[in-house]
Amino acid sequence: MFKKGDLFFLNKEGKILFRQLQAENGIIMSDSYLLFEYDFQDIPPQKMEYHGYDVLIKGRLFTEIPEKFLMRVIKNEENTE
Repeated sequence: MFKKGDLFFLNKEGKILFRQLQAENGIIMSDSYLLFEYDFQDIPPQKMEYHGYDVLIKGRLFTEIPEKFLMRVIKNEENTE
């Protein structure tokens, strides 16, 4: 969904989450890559996979951020007027 170099703006939830950085925007620093999570409570263990990105917010690099999480904290450009 995102590609390297995309600029994004944080929505209200994102601004609250990154309030210590006083951030309003960020940059996608990597193309998407596949991440895996294993649930060893199940037999056999369940493997879950999802896409992640590296993002730069206010000079700090955050790695392996899940795409679903980014969707929740990024302002939807279609709704801005």
